[in-house]
Amino acid sequence: MKSHVCRCSFALLVLLVGVRVGTTAGVGPTTRNDFLFLSYAQQHRLFLSTAQENAIVRSVRRQRGKAVTLPAGFEVGIGQAVPRTVTLHRFPIDATNRVWAVKPYNYVLLRHQLLIVSPQNRRIVAIITQ
Repeated sequence: MKSHVCRCSFALLVLLVGVRVGTTAGVGPTTRNDFLFLSYAQQHRLFLSTAQENAIVRSVRRQRGKAVTLPAGFEVGIGQAVPRTVTLHRFPIDATNRVWAVKPYNYVLLRHQLLIVSPQNRRIVAIITQ
C-alpha cells in the first residue's frame, strides 16, 4: 500500500511538472504579446492612466503654458517627429513629482492636445486629448 502511494505521488509530481513546463514553454519573447510589448518599448511609447493624464494636464495648465499651432501639413501621431520650429517645454516639477514616468520627456501644448515628446529624437511618445 505504501509503495502504491509513493508511485501515485511520483506520477502526480511528474504530471504537474509536465504541465508547468508545457505552460511556460511559450513564455519569453516568443509570444505575440511579448513582441508587441517589445515593439512599444523600442518605440519609446508611453502609457499613462487617466488619473496620470489629468494630473499632468492640471500641472501644465497651472504653469500657464501657451498653446502653439503646428506647421500646416503636420499630422499628430505616436512616433511622429515634432518639427524643429516648435519649442519643446520641460514638465513642471509638480507634474514629474506626481507622474515620474514623464521626467525624461518634454511637452508641446496644442489647443486640445498635450504632446509628450522625447527630447533626444523629438518623437511623440504619448498624446493626451483634453
